[in-house]
Amino acid sequence: MEQQNTPLTVKGCFIWGICALFFLYEFLLRTVMGTFQHPIMYDFDLTTFQFSLLSTTMYLLVYGLMQIPVGLIVDRYGLKKSLLFAVLMCAAAVIGFAYATQHPMAAFFRFMMGLGSSFGFICLLVAVYDWMPNQHSGLLIGLSQFIGTLGPMIAAGPLESIAYNANTHWRDVFIILGIIGIGLAVIVAFFVNNNHSKAGNYLILHRPASAKGNLKILIARLQPWSIALFSACVYFSLEYLSENDGKTFIALKGHSPQFAAYMLTLGWLGYALGCPLLGFLSDYWQRRKRLMIFAAVCYVTALLMIMFLTHKWLLMIAFFLLGLATSGQSIGFVTIAEQFKRQYRAVGLSLNNAVIMTFASLNAPAIGWMIDRSKKTILPSMSDYSAAFFILLGIAVIGLICALWLIKETFCKSAVDFTYLKRTE
Repeated sequence: MEQQNTPLTVKGCFIWGICALFFLYEFLLRTVMGTFQHPIMYDFDLTTFQFSLLSTTMYLLVYGLMQIPVGLIVDRYGLKKSLLFAVLMCAAAVIGFAYATQHPMAAFFRFMMGLGSSFGFICLLVAVYDWMPNQHSGLLIGLSQFIGTLGPMIAAGPLESIAYNANTHWRDVFIILGIIGIGLAVIVAFFVNNNHSKAGNYLILHRPASAKGNLKILIARLQPWSIALFSACVYFSLEYLSENDGKTFIALKGHSPQFAAYMLTLGWLGYALGCPLLGFLSDYWQRRKRLMIFAAVCYVTALLMIMFLTHKWLLMIAFFLLGLATSGQSIGFVTIAEQFKRQYRAVGLSLNNAVIMTFASLNAPAIGWMIDRSKKTILPSMSDYSAAFFILLGIAVIGLICALWLIKETFCKSAVDFTYLKRTE
């Protein structure tokens, strides 16, 4: 008997592409704050710690906490309704943020951005598993993240240069982003559909699992939590540097703000290229664990280079390597999906994203607080950053420990379902 597999269709590719486009959009909203850090801090009279709460915690905390509820919502209401709600929420929130005049109002709309964005990656993963061939899930998840990563790549160097050369205020940029979100919502309303699994002429029906049953299965097993912790550790540094102090830290090494911004773009380029590459290699070799170990080793190496080296070319290599290493978290998603039966897969994927985002939302303000506490002048010095950034290195080491000793190899097979073999005569 051969296991049923989703065929590749034009409609499926188009729906997957729309979901990937929203992931790009929400990823842009996630990291665009770092591009306009200083003007936003000036307009709302914020410290480094307060800005990290606004840019990262207010967004990623709700993003992370909503991941498991989002998985349950998508399972219950389907891809189309969930995605349409999310896009409209993001568009309204980003326009509201553009018109905010006080810090509490800005924090509220940043929170709403995180709420809408929390649907992005889960909807994309559901589209991959519902509409695309499952035997290439590692590659397809990698390609999905490649498309999404264009968001922070645009938010770093290119958007910085466009806004600077056009003398555009950050509020105008946010209004334009809101209008783009409204256009995306129209596309979702007309073209995205839910997929109903079919085998021949028969419709396959699954009884909806209860939320209590989903959560019980989720909490009871150690392996998914180990994978989620690995994913959170290898992802955090690039996210933090993009949203908060990455440009300032690089500028203190004697480089221009434009060069610093393009270093972040280079990091996201490494991530964008690494996601499909590592996904393809893991599918081709039928191995997940070895690539996770490779990513963790590269991650530690890249952070050491960024912390202690100053030469331009070495920093370029370090940031590209950091992005390549960060892409190892895409292997975490396909690996954690192999830990659950199909009816619980959305909740399992939600766990991975929840841990990643909650981890980032808590650690980012901790680093911001350390920098504010240690600095002796208005602007932080290199020594202030160096002391705080040892946290990043410790997180990287935890990720390496997870990859080496806690995570088990799946050989690209489900750890809970039967493996179907085709009989040959």
